[in-house]
Amino acid sequence: MGFEYDAFFSYRHKPLDQEITKRAFNALESYKLPRSIREQGYEDIRRAFRDTEELPVTRILTETIDDALHSCNCLVVVCSTDTPVSEWIDREVCIFIEIGRADHIYPLLITGDPEQSFPPSLKLVPDIAERIMDIRCPGNDVKKMMAKAETELLKVIAGITGCDEDDLRREHQMRRNKRLITRAAGSAAVLAAVTGVSLGIMGIAKNYRNEASLREQASMRIISELTYSLPDNLSNVPGAYSRIAGILEQNTEDINKIVRLSRNKEAAEFEAAANYEKLATANNVLGAADKALEAQDTAIAIYNELAETGSAQSKGRLASAYSNLGTLYNQAGRYEEAAAAYSDAISMQILSGDEGLQLVRIYQNAGANALSAGDDTSAFAYFDKCIDLLAVPQTTGELDALGRVHLNYGINLSRKGHYPEAEEHLNTAISCYEELLSYRDTANNRSLVIQAESALADVLSDTGRFEEAEQLYATAIASAEQLARDEENMPYQRMLAELYSSMAGVFYKQGDYASSDEMYANAVETAGKVADKTGTAADRAMLAKKLISLAENTFKLTDYKRSKDTFKEAFAVYEEVLDGLGDYDRAIYVSWLSYYKLIHERDYPGALEASKEAYRLQPDNTTVNMILGYAYLYNDHYDEAEKILTDLAAIGGGHAEMIRRDIESQEQAGLRNEHIPELLEALDKLS
Repeated sequence: MGFEYDAFFSYRHKPLDQEITKRAFNALESYKLPRSIREQGYEDIRRAFRDTEELPVTRILTETIDDALHSCNCLVVVCSTDTPVSEWIDREVCIFIEIGRADHIYPLLITGDPEQSFPPSLKLVPDIAERIMDIRCPGNDVKKMMAKAETELLKVIAGITGCDEDDLRREHQMRRNKRLITRAAGSAAVLAAVTGVSLGIMGIAKNYRNEASLREQASMRIISELTYSLPDNLSNVPGAYSRIAGILEQNTEDINKIVRLSRNKEAAEFEAAANYEKLATANNVLGAADKALEAQDTAIAIYNELAETGSAQSKGRLASAYSNLGTLYNQAGRYEEAAAAYSDAISMQILSGDEGLQLVRIYQNAGANALSAGDDTSAFAYFDKCIDLLAVPQTTGELDALGRVHLNYGINLSRKGHYPEAEEHLNTAISCYEELLSYRDTANNRSLVIQAESALADVLSDTGRFEEAEQLYATAIASAEQLARDEENMPYQRMLAELYSSMAGVFYKQGDYASSDEMYANAVETAGKVADKTGTAADRAMLAKKLISLAENTFKLTDYKRSKDTFKEAFAVYEEVLDGLGDYDRAIYVSWLSYYKLIHERDYPGALEASKEAYRLQPDNTTVNMILGYAYLYNDHYDEAEKILTDLAAIGGGHAEMIRRDIESQEQAGLRNEHIPELLEALDKLS
């Protein structure tokens, strides 16, 4: 059988493993068989495969890996104590075993012992101990390890070429001895040559500097491609971000070396900062919030130094970096720190003299963060500034920014019950995103359409247009489930959890509690995976809210024990992260705690006290007001209860029917109040 590759190197992307792999790879590809061996008809090694050499993204492209393994003669597994945790390496070994080439697997042992350093599948290979290439050295001295590798690699060279290993070792030793003799003879001529060599030193140095400059430029072009084009192009590929993060981490090492040696340090430092920002984004998508913040802080530190030169470009980059930092804080639920970062971003952007699209994006992000923190006044002020600056969008970037502004505007108006205005803003957002999608069909643009459709479906549901809402949610869920196949992409998982919960809400409002129970369970499962992955306050709060919805729905199904247990689970999750939450999440927590006290503990005074606190935090929130109305009712403050609940019912959209169903379920559970018939009569008048 002919092979496209003579050897496939399987290894971890750790500093020592990478360095040894690179050197062993080069040694193998450059090795020339002794003439006496070639004269017997054996051919030199032609080509080896390793991912950073052949394709930077090969870990993502499963078919490429499979094809390379199937067309490889031998598999070299670089084994260290870091190796066993790599599922990729174990998978590559498994494939080589499955295609019947287990006897062509060669472990290159660099640290640890076979028990510590072999992946699980490698330990099952018969006679593997006979093919171990042991180059371990005290202190992991790479130079000494490679000196040992010169002899140890003869095992795999013999396996690749098919020649006798003993013959190869004998000829190798003769070749070494000949080199030593040549060096000894040559040393006598060195002194005589020094004078002649020195005459050419200046010319050589000049040529070297020119060559080094060209190499630096070429390296920076490659690294720039990996920093910008690769992550952007691969963001649509499921499972890509873990590989992107690995590439960007390697980039940071390479760029830092270039920065130290570069004659154009400013350009190299800009590349370094940009790479750290991309690394922050990749880690954030993967749910590694602390690593993302660390990378973003490093980028800001570099930009701060560059901004001291006073250039507008440096200030603009620094403004963008502060805005990105704000987004990371926001997604981690650290809203005050996010607000401070956005404030720095706005100041720096204005100082740069550019008050165009970049400033709009910062205002938009600051407004969205203000919403999360419950600061509606600041949020609307930021959004109004954006709309003023984007009166007529001219580019796809401006179209994107305008869509985001209208989306957030609509969501907040919907929360306050201002449905006609909310619907208008959300329809505008959908139009912006659909136009954007027509220019470029990307996963990110599809997700924007989904978010806007979901928010509009929320409005349709709240206004009683349930059939329209169901259809819109179903469309959005189908699209989101496609995106969520990328299980490592946390934003898509969060979006899917919210959609399941929203669809459940439509069923709930129509009294179909069995269907809503199933959808709420889906939401809890998806949100739980996200919270376990990231551990952030915001994601734990999301899980808690899904659990509360499930608990309340279970109460409607009269499964009181399950309802009570699920409420307790939700509150426990909330309480873990309460200190890191904004007023909106705090209000939701306190409000539902009030409801729990009503329906399960019958602690009516405690429920009223908690409801008043929730109202203080979010006086315009419909859920908060509804629960406050129930608390007033069961504490015999009927006038206050009637005012709040009838005002909510007057909004329309099924609110009166929802309040009626709540009261019916409360009575079924044993809650009593003499004013309930009077309240139901008042609701009937509004129906």
